Amino acid sequence: MCTLTYIPLKNEYIFTSNRDEHESRADTLFPVVEEREGMTIYFPQDPKAGGSWLACSNTQRIAILLNGAFEKHKHRPPYRKSRGIILLESFSYSSLYDFEKNYDLSNIEPFTLVEFDASNGGDILELRWDGKKTKMNALAADRPHIWSSAQLYSLEIRKGREEWFTDLLHEELDAEKVVHFHEFGQVMDIENNIKMDRGNGLRTISISQVIFYKEKTKFSYRNLVMDRHDHHWIEKV
Repeated sequence: MCTLTYIPLKNEYIFTSNRDEHESRADTLFPVVEEREGMTIYFPQDPKAGGSWLACSNTQRIAILLNGAFEKHKHRPPYRKSRGIILLESFSYSSLYDFEKNYDLSNIEPFTLVEFDASNGGDILELRWDGKKTKMNALAADRPHIWSSAQLYSLEIRKGREEWFTDLLHEELDAEKVVHFHEFGQVMDIENNIKMDRGNGLRTISISQVIFYKEKTKFSYRNLVMDRHDHHWIEKV
């Protein structure tokens, strides 16, 4: 929910996501499976609200949620609906463009939603909602990208993390090296590391990775609090 990287390799697309949350929310179910609009959706389910921060389909479509839009916002509950539920509901729309046009985001906490459809090899779509308006960006899928939560990380820290990510790209990469970066990359500042710990229970509680191959998808989920590591293979339809 708070750090996301995307790396395209020769025969695969790799999305890796760190969830920075209070450790009390680590008792996550994985995988949870739902049917939506003719697709089967797979995701780790948050125990509090029943939603998720990352979900992918058997049609090789993925959506990932980050907390905040452009800068840190004030938390003003109650909100009308959990953002994790909104992420799942986005699969009921044909694309993130369709979602932006037709979904009512009034009284929803600010977020960034990233979507990619590996089956058609199009752009990566990035939708930011600041509580008042949306902004959509299309990012090239043939280039690596990193996102950090605007709610947890200042602009200066986000730029520093982009530099760490650029350093990673100088290496010969595979999926395990990317996970290693998400778990062990940069250890000078524990509060703002890729795997962070604020010392008050707020820390990186899990690492999720989705790898799209030509005919199948590998969805891995590593619970860092409960020391669980699961993975699930999804056949492309």
